[in-house]
Amino acid sequence: MVNAITNNDANLTVADLAGTWRYSAPACKFESDDLLKAAGGEMVASTLKDKLDTYYQKAGITSSRVSFTFADTTMVMNYGSAKLEGYLVKDEPSGKFVVTFTLVGRIPVMVMDATITKSGNTMEILFDVEKLVNVLTTIASKTQSSTLQSITSLLDGYDGVLMGFELTKQ
Repeated sequence: MVNAITNNDANLTVADLAGTWRYSAPACKFESDDLLKAAGGEMVASTLKDKLDTYYQKAGITSSRVSFTFADTTMVMNYGSAKLEGYLVKDEPSGKFVVTFTLVGRIPVMVMDATITKSGNTMEILFDVEKLVNVLTTIASKTQSSTLQSITSLLDGYDGVLMGFELTKQ
């Protein structure tokens, strides 16, 4: 039942993610082993997703500006002209993916767990809200986006929430 709430896909592999995926909507889920908390958390997640949509639009997070490209274990997140490169592996025991953002070469600068689900040509990539705040802060510093800085302020107070992106395969 917990897997149904968090929507983990234990059979999904890194190879299943290959290709370019464009942003289509914000994604948000609540993660908890406590079913009562999870049920209430889903209502919070739904409300937060609506708020996040407004902020994402203001920040220019649109299908024409944001994409993820996966090839083998490498990945590139594009946000306008800014690029975050890295690689991706699956942690089999937990079923989560580990995303490592890198600098020139393969010097790791940020490592974070991601919950990734895929159904047909739609994928959700979700991060613990604290880790997503770190990614958005990095992008905001590169792009000088005050709206992204506002998003990080909004998200900073949520625990147990997974936030990220719904993507559509090109």
